[in-house]
Amino acid sequence: MRMLALATLVVLAGDARATEPDPHAALKDAGAECDAQRAHCIGIHLHVAADDSGLVVDAEWIARTLATAHRQFGPIDVDFKIVAIDKLPASQVHIETRADRDHLAAGKLVGKVIHVFLVGKLDDVDKERPFIYGVTWRQGDRKFIIVSNASRERTLAHELGHFFGLPHSRYPISIMNKTPRDEPAEIDRRFADEEIAAMKPYLRRLLRDGVIEDR
Repeated sequence: MRMLALATLVVLAGDARATEPDPHAALKDAGAECDAQRAHCIGIHLHVAADDSGLVVDAEWIARTLATAHRQFGPIDVDFKIVAIDKLPASQVHIETRADRDHLAAGKLVGKVIHVFLVGKLDDVDKERPFIYGVTWRQGDRKFIIVSNASRERTLAHELGHFFGLPHSRYPISIMNKTPRDEPAEIDRRFADEEIAAMKPYLRRLLRDGVIEDR
């Protein structure tokens, strides 16, 4: 059922891009659902940047990214569902500074959901690199996620790992390990067993404190 919902998401939003309807309606109507076999269903509120040519990502990109997150979070019995979507202005397609990141979420972090901002370009504010694929950022006492449209399929899953309390790691298997390496192959990388064990109590705490809710 999940794959059917994601396929529908691709078709509907692909057609939607051509006719430029409200992206909130297109994606919400498609309604990707959580896997009923998972114990936890966590809502994601997407905020998608757009310029004169349309949204910075299409529905196929979103479907691939969510499918990867679905696979990676299986060991902690979590899945994710898009519960809302809105469009960001062209001024927020390129996020250049810390102030831009803070401003991105100003007044938007409401609800017991994970807020994910999809942008066209995300600069490295520490200037180590010209750009980065994604970041988990903090606004007050809440975290939110920013992902660029140049990111890899596992970038959102990596940032969700940060949301659930994980730091970067050195485990060779881990998607939280940013060190260049040949082994294991990228397709085989996942959260390390130690990271899975660490996320489970963090998930319970987020649910208990009402930061997110089980849908």
